[in-house]
Amino acid sequence: MGLPTLEFSDSYLDSPDFRERLQCHEIELERTNKFIKELLKDGSLLIGALRTQSLKEFARLLIAVEEERRRLIQNANDVLIAPLEKFRKEQIGAAKDGKKKFDKESEKYYSILDKHLNLSAKKKESHLQEADSQIGREHQNFYEASLEYVFKIQEVQEKKKFEFVEPLLSFLQGLFTFYHEGYELAQEFAPYKQQLQFNLQNVRILCPLCHPLAMTSK
Repeated sequence: MGLPTLEFSDSYLDSPDFRERLQCHEIELERTNKFIKELLKDGSLLIGALRTQSLKEFARLLIAVEEERRRLIQNANDVLIAPLEKFRKEQIGAAKDGKKKFDKESEKYYSILDKHLNLSAKKKESHLQEADSQIGREHQNFYEASLEYVFKIQEVQEKKKFEFVEPLLSFLQGLFTFYHEGYELAQEFAPYKQQLQFNLQNVRILCPLCHPLAMTSK
């Protein structure tokens, strides 16, 4: 199910339904923010694991896999970590700032409106006119903050389709390529591995003292 539509005209009315739909977008932004944080954490762990891989047994295989590994690590920050961190800080951060401004202006407007409603009818007309003018100014500020907030949320949701999804797909493609290359190299190396196992068996036959049981009994 998609997110409910946010209309700029609804900002002016500020109805309960508008607030409910706005909350849906806020929840989605927070969910995206948490997901990116977890993704960045997992990506860092994965990169750390890749850095600690050791394939020192076979030189030719090591060079090939090491080359793919270095390429993956080199590209990981450029295609995944940096873009996602930039998106989280700039886009979601701006939306959060918009929410702070929206909440602040909302509180100010409704506070003044409540005071105005509680004014005595006996107050001087000049005082009532001043209160009306203040309400008009605060409502305009609230309306502008609401418009900005709704616009930013819509902008983030739209940019998320590209600035969030594309880096992830790009990194996953590189990761799949890395493991595919490793699989292909392992397949290519299989005959040599079998020959190596055969040679080790011959060594044990020709040199009984090299056998682990023989060494233990001795």
